[in-house]
Amino acid sequence: MARTVLPIIIAALLGSTMACQAAAPMIEPMTPHAMTDDDMAEIVDFVVGNAVFALYHQAGHMLMQHDGAVPKGIGNPERTADAFAALMLLDPRSGAGDQTIVDAIDSFKLSRVDTLSIAAPTLSQLDPHAVDAERAAALVCDLVGADPQGFADIADAAGLDAAQKRLCGATWKREQAAWSTAFAAIPKPGPAPAALATRYDQADDADGAAATILEDNRVLEEVAEKLAGRFAFAAPPSLRAENCGVPTTRYDQKANELVLCYELSTAHAHLIMRDIERRN
Repeated sequence: MARTVLPIIIAALLGSTMACQAAAPMIEPMTPHAMTDDDMAEIVDFVVGNAVFALYHQAGHMLMQHDGAVPKGIGNPERTADAFAALMLLDPRSGAGDQTIVDAIDSFKLSRVDTLSIAAPTLSQLDPHAVDAERAAALVCDLVGADPQGFADIADAAGLDAAQKRLCGATWKREQAAWSTAFAAIPKPGPAPAALATRYDQADDADGAAATILEDNRVLEEVAEKLAGRFAFAAPPSLRAENCGVPTTRYDQKANELVLCYELSTAHAHLIMRDIERRN
């Protein structure tokens, strides 16, 4: 999908700090340089991509916890939820879906660089659902397994040899089959799928810019529409963006709600801004 970029939003991000900065010092921004239009577009794409991935990841948890769709043989719950996100983004294939998975992988890589440069915790240490090293490698394998030729550059960058590429192909097929079997627990929607409710709560000043990016680019609506188009939920979940006090996402089983925390998107914005600064 085309991303909405407003220079005033990025200007606000450049001057912001996280509401939870006492618990997450890694998010304090460095002195920014002047951002070009291309830089601003990259920031928005990275924030949106990581938010979409995080919501699909939580949707995977929701299907397992609330709807009884529990696939077998993929891995621990976090890895299994990642596999669901990959399936949603790679079926059908699109440039935006491909890039969203790459953004999730890069979120770990950039967080690790920041840890080395400013001696602060990585996102995966602050957020139990954030991609870590093992899961980033598994997502690379998902991409290569889904399309060995199309993602040859990613396979080469990861140093995968021919045998590893074949193993990724087998792993991807196993993940597809496991989730397909689990989907049998949930009916498919009819010709007029029921819409899933979405809501953007008012954000704190520190996260206002990230919140505007999410709402202007209809992040909740994008995920809600695809979920509604794939599954006929007996109890349809809602999707909400809010301040949580920590950079994370969650599935609130009691409220049957997928929650995206504004602090996480602000964290992603600062990660990519610092990477742009390092490149200039």
